Amino acid sequence: MLRFTGILLCLCCIAASESVMAQSAKEAVAEPQYINSFAGVDANGKLIELERNTVAFHAKTKVLPGYASVKMVAEFKPGKASVRMPANAQFIVRGRSPVDPMSLYQLRVLKSSKDRREILITQGHGTVFGGGATSSMDEGAIPIRFEEYGANSYRITLEHPLPPGEYALALRGMVSQLYCFGVDH
Repeated sequence: MLRFTGILLCLCCIAASESVMAQSAKEAVAEPQYINSFAGVDANGKLIELERNTVAFHAKTKVLPGYASVKMVAEFKPGKASVRMPANAQFIVRGRSPVDPMSLYQLRVLKSSKDRREILITQGHGTVFGGGATSSMDEGAIPIRFEEYGANSYRITLEHPLPPGEYALALRGMVSQLYCFGVDH
């Protein structure tokens, strides 16, 4: 009888552990493969790969008698991202840590033209009497919220639907590694 009870107990433990593993498999969600990489996510939890771009840095100058201005921009082509998302899109970033994600990640609006997109990095001006420059890496930042997602990631949601335009997700202050998408009407 003791042997039969032991076997029955083992079978119950195996069944219970299989049930727990099956439950965990159901709760597992798709997450980006690499730390600090972003992806869109559709309503079914499927990841949507965002466009990655190579950025070139350019200085644009204007010179007038006694006055000059310069803008340093990160620029890349083409003028529109190949990935289009809805205005209420959600995103996933891998890289959960004890650090506040608001201090690590940001969503920015990009200035776009027919053939390129750009981010203003620094602008300066000067006269024969002096000059100055300003840098604001938060210019064009859009408010976003974070919630834990899966085992290692955050879900990024928007405070307000995005208007049509071009956008980039990135590590705060980094303009060389952008995950880009666009929103249409």
